Amino acid sequence: MYVLLGYLFALITAACWTQNSIIYTFVGKRIGSSTVTHIRLWIAFPAAVIINLIFTGSLLPLNFSTFSYIFIGSSGVFGFFIADLFIFKAFQHLGARKTMVIMTLSPIFSAVISWIVFTEVLSILQVSGVLITIAGVIVVIMVESRKTYEKSRPIWIIFAVTGALTQAIGMVLAKAGLSEGIHPISANVVRIGSGLGGLAVFTLLRGEFILDFKKMEDKRSFYLLIAAALVGPVFGMLLALYAFSWAPVGIVTTLMQLTPIMLLPIDKFYLKKHIPAEAVWGTMVAVAGAGILFISN
Repeated sequence: MYVLLGYLFALITAACWTQNSIIYTFVGKRIGSSTVTHIRLWIAFPAAVIINLIFTGSLLPLNFSTFSYIFIGSSGVFGFFIADLFIFKAFQHLGARKTMVIMTLSPIFSAVISWIVFTEVLSILQVSGVLITIAGVIVVIMVESRKTYEKSRPIWIIFAVTGALTQAIGMVLAKAGLSEGIHPISANVVRIGSGLGGLAVFTLLRGEFILDFKKMEDKRSFYLLIAAALVGPVFGMLLALYAFSWAPVGIVTTLMQLTPIMLLPIDKFYLKKHIPAEAVWGTMVAVAGAGILFISN
C-alpha cells in the first residue's frame, strides 16, 4: 500500500513541477524572471518553516553540525539561487517544455559529479542511460531550433544547461550534508533560507530589492506566485520526501522526470503550439534515458 502511495506521490510531484514551470514561464514574461526567482522564496520560506514545526516540533533547525550547515546551505545557494536564475530565464525565452527537457540533464550531471567526487561507479547500463538522455535532448534542441529559429536562442539553451548543471551541484552538496542523518524537511528549510539569502544580497547589489516587491502590485502575478511557491518548493518537496521513503528510489526518481511529457499535451492543446513529431520522440527518449539511469541504480 505504501509503495503504491509512493508511486502516486511521485507522479503528483511531477505534476507539481509541471504547474511550477508553466506559472514561472507566464509570470516571468510579465514581471521578469529574476523577480520571480526572488519573491517566490519569500513565500516558500515561511511555509517551509511551518511545515518543519509540524513535523519536528521546532521552527528552525538549530541542531545541525557545522559540516551539515555548510553543505546544505551551499546546496541551497546553488539550487535555489544560482540554478533558478538561469532556469527561470530559460523558461522566459525557451518555454516550459523545452527547458524541462534540457533539465533532464540535471540527474545526469549529478551522476557524473558523484562519480568524480564520491567515486560512485556507473554501470554500463547507467552509462547507456546517460547517452540516451543526451541524445534525446539534442534531438529536441535541433528539431525545434530548426523549426522556430531565433538568433538569441543558443544563449538561452546555454542558460538551461547551466541551470541543470548548477542544480545538480546543489543536489550533490545536499547529499553530502544529509549524510549525518539530518531530517530532510529541516534540510529543506536551510536550503530555501540560504537560497533566499543569496537572492536578497543579489537584488540589493543590483538595486532591485524594493522594485521586486513593488512588482507584486500586479495581483495576478502575485497570486500565481503564491500558488507556485506553495505547490513546488513546499508541497511538492514534501510529497517527494514521502515518495522516496515509501518506494524504490530509482522508480520514484524516474516518475518525477515525467514533467516534460506532461507538458506535451498542455503545449499542444491548451497553448496551441505546434510540436514537431521528432521533438515528441526526442522528449520521450530523454525521459527514458533518465529512467534507465535511475532504475538501474
